[in-house]
Amino acid sequence: MRIISNFFICCIGAVVTLTAHAQAALTTGTTPAAATLTAPAPATTVLETVLVSGEQPGPGMWKVSKGDNVLWIVGIQTPIPKNMTWRAKKVEATVAKSQEIIGQPGAGVTLKQIGYFSALTLLPSAMESVKNPEGAVLRDLVPADFYARWVALRSKYIGEYQDDDNDLERSRPMFAAGKLYQKAIEKSGMTLSSPVSKVITEAAKKYNVKITSVTVEPPLGDLRGAVKELKNTRLADVECFTKTIERIETDLQTMRARANAWATGDINAIRALPLNDQRAACEAAVRDANFMKTLGVQNIAAQIEAAWINAVDAALAKNAVTMASLSMRTLLEPDGYLAKLKAKGYVIEEPASD
Repeated sequence: MRIISNFFICCIGAVVTLTAHAQAALTTGTTPAAATLTAPAPATTVLETVLVSGEQPGPGMWKVSKGDNVLWIVGIQTPIPKNMTWRAKKVEATVAKSQEIIGQPGAGVTLKQIGYFSALTLLPSAMESVKNPEGAVLRDLVPADFYARWVALRSKYIGEYQDDDNDLERSRPMFAAGKLYQKAIEKSGMTLSSPVSKVITEAAKKYNVKITSVTVEPPLGDLRGAVKELKNTRLADVECFTKTIERIETDLQTMRARANAWATGDINAIRALPLNDQRAACEAAVRDANFMKTLGVQNIAAQIEAAWINAVDAALAKNAVTMASLSMRTLLEPDGYLAKLKAKGYVIEEPASD
């Protein structure tokens, strides 16, 4: 059984969560917050997008062919409407006739890699790494105008943190931003939990279909040194924080529209709606940090992509039917995984937009 410890979630989450879509390195140019806060500009009133509910079809499946052998790919998106139910009978039926399921690509670590006793001894330091070094608080680290906007959003979405002296205020900017983002999504009628993986996994178990893991386990370097370095140094995560604030302020309606488009299977609408998210800045803040160099983790995105494509090559060479799932971002990227498969000679068919 694969065990992802709290240690890695808190300390080197990038190893666990980095996808194959890490973008350009974070460029910082912000200065520490000034003493005086600048009030945010008044928000423009917009009509709220009404989220769909009840049973919905979700998107169709992408078809990748090599001769008579076929790989079907389900698109995963978050957030999605909280009160919808995915009508997944077609996906379940496809799993039933598949010879193999290709797992979602990613990177991970096992307790065996770390060592049980090493994990126990390092866990306290890793947990402390969520906080800023030297007792710094958000007010000390982020631009004054963004701190004022943070306070307003914190009041709106995170009811349990109303004062300026709490654990959240002592968290690194990217962790504080992540908490705010999660709460804003929930209060906007959406959820970050996708039903796709659960449906496919349960169907595979029901029909006894093999699931092939595509999880890269990078060799770890100086783990103890990496934890110590992370605990005692700041991350370049201010841009992650500011972009998250901006997205919550301006993009919730677009996120609701994208959530509806996924639920109703409208691929054209998903493609047309802008995706101006904070992901690249937040990934870069961890990926480019010194502790990752100490850990010896490099080029992980390329390793993940190569592992997934190799798994597809092997499956399409031997299976009549294979199933996989990828994020909608990955599926729609012009230079993403599907583009790489097309360049290798596979035939790609996109599902019809409902």
